Amino acid sequence: MLQQASQLLDAKAPQDALAVKTWMREIGQRVAEAAPEGGWMGFGGVQVSEDEKATVSEIARALNLPT
Repeated sequence: MLQQASQLLDAKAPQDALAVKTWMREIGQRVAEAAPEGGWMGFGGVQVSEDEKATVSEIARALNLPT
């Protein structure tokens, strides 16, 4: 679905496509950073898990943006 959105933006709004796609990627990044993963009662763990990093990279690829 993100690939289709990216193609549609490129075709219909090329002047705004990069800004909108960057905004969409940033939403994914902010969600990934919203709460730490692992740890106990907020201690330890990591801010962004490997799975979340992979998902943000997948979003960037689908939007044809640098990962």
